[in-house]
Amino acid sequence: MRSPFGPGITILGSLALIMILFLFIGLLLPGIWGAEASVRIPASPEIPYLHLDSPADWNQWTTLPETGVRIVGNPSGEGSGFTWNDPELGNGAFTIIQAHKSELIRYQVEMQDGTMHIDGVLELSPEKEGTRIIWKESGDLGTNPLMGYWALAMNRMQTAELEKSLNRLLQVVLTSKDSIDSVPNR
Repeated sequence: MRSPFGPGITILGSLALIMILFLFIGLLLPGIWGAEASVRIPASPEIPYLHLDSPADWNQWTTLPETGVRIVGNPSGEGSGFTWNDPELGNGAFTIIQAHKSELIRYQVEMQDGTMHIDGVLELSPEKEGTRIIWKESGDLGTNPLMGYWALAMNRMQTAELEKSLNRLLQVVLTSKDSIDSVPNR
């Protein structure tokens, strides 16, 4: 039996059905993700902490938006942060919400007018001849059906970004530690 619809209608109808199915599955996927990385730094916790509790120092060791970054709030510790309005990343805000001297930094990131949210924590633990820094992030990309697919890849992608940033932090601390060690009478 021959279809009452022509080949063009059948193809377009099939594509529309596939698109609807794709979006429906995206709605069912969780928009949440989590990432974790760590590094051992051969310095006491006070030294890396100096680079963690000041948002102005974050650009030395982590990737920030390239344009429209503005430091807001306190210069360091709780209540400090920065905002951005970047053509590629959109707008957002980073705020340190908890800072325990040389032990912990907890922060939040709000992006795209609150539709995406990230919670992060940097924990500093003294170890023999150094400090272990564990960086954990989790996020919610909202209910956009396409973001459910993006969240599937975020665990792996954000873990890699955290590792790169912690390795840059290690280099920054080693450089600053060498500077401190080279000053006479220290």
